[in-house]
Amino acid sequence: MTMRMMPHESGNFASTKVNGRTYTCALGSIIDVPDHDAIVLVANGWTMVADSVSATASRPTNPAKGQLHHDTTLGYNIRYDGKVWRNPSTGASV
Repeated sequence: MTMRMMPHESGNFASTKVNGRTYTCALGSIIDVPDHDAIVLVANGWTMVADSVSATASRPTNPAKGQLHHDTTLGYNIRYDGKVWRNPSTGASV
């Protein structure tokens, strides 16, 4: 699974090496990383922006209630309410 990440706001962790891969991201920008690397980045001060990332057709099939997913087809984050995916800004199902 892929997770969407943002470096620490101080800029101190804008470049971090994890499992032999170096992740570099400009302050205020985001990058997508494998979930096993995202865990290490979070432990090193990075912020998780979305639990998963994919197109609408590839959304998680068994999401947890409250899961935040970045839908690349829609171009924004959506949240699973336990029954349907919703736009957190409007509350509309998507």
